[in-house]
Amino acid sequence: MHVLRIGIALSRERPNWPVRRLIRALEAKGCEGVTFCLKNLSLHMDSEQMQFLLPRRRPLDVNGIILRSIGAGSTDQITSRISMLEALELAGVRVFNRAYSHRRAKDKLATLVWLAHHGIPIPPTTLTERLAVAVAATKRYHDIVSKPLRGSQGQGIFRLQDPDLAFRLFKILQTANQTLLIQRFIETPARDIRAFVVGERVIGAMYRYAKPGEWKTNISRGAKPKECPVSAELEKLALGASKALEMDFAGIDILEADNKLVVSEVNAAPNWSGLQKATGVDASEEIITYILKELKK
Repeated sequence: MHVLRIGIALSRERPNWPVRRLIRALEAKGCEGVTFCLKNLSLHMDSEQMQFLLPRRRPLDVNGIILRSIGAGSTDQITSRISMLEALELAGVRVFNRAYSHRRAKDKLATLVWLAHHGIPIPPTTLTERLAVAVAATKRYHDIVSKPLRGSQGQGIFRLQDPDLAFRLFKILQTANQTLLIQRFIETPARDIRAFVVGERVIGAMYRYAKPGEWKTNISRGAKPKECPVSAELEKLALGASKALEMDFAGIDILEADNKLVVSEVNAAPNWSGLQKATGVDASEEIITYILKELKK
């Protein structure tokens, strides 16, 4: 009997909790999970064939790939890994999420551009490399959030109201060759919403309540998850955001702003431990069921 082998691309050798859950869900369906790091994958090709090799010249023999992480690295390294994933897709290996969908979601500017292009509501945003423009945006928005283009778990994100402090921060970021991404801070009830989309379904949603005195709502920073009802408005927005970025599955971060919902970010490789705790929904089971169905097409 042929056993389906599903690769799981990681940033490090040791699988974390979501990856262990995915492997368990694969094994429960008689499949095998094969973990690997993209930095360890080599490509040999000519005009007739492409060969993908892991260390010790082991071929990457998989029926599909779950892309959890491209990994850290230089611009050249990140670019080559994305191209490697695209080569795998051209060779007939289905990647979930596809390389460029994952790339869009990992780049906060690209995410916002694609959401806005598809009419998905987002916070007022300014992107610039010019200090004067960034300071002017701070004065215009009054209360701002400064974000790195890439990053997760709330790292490198600052909230500022004082233009002088913002000027100092922007100068530091410029010294580090960082682009300035500035958004108006959205007043919320000390929480946001994470909706989890798999395929064309919202499988569950949770509120993430910030710690007392905090404004960041990342579970990794101590925010508390609580089940969020999936209203028709929430479902439409989450599915629209996922479709705009052409995702197979995603965590959609949503803010409650002045009696309407806006999308702040899209996560291509979300952790669902908080969702599972709050709702009882096992996203790993949903993801693997979706992947196996897609591979049969």
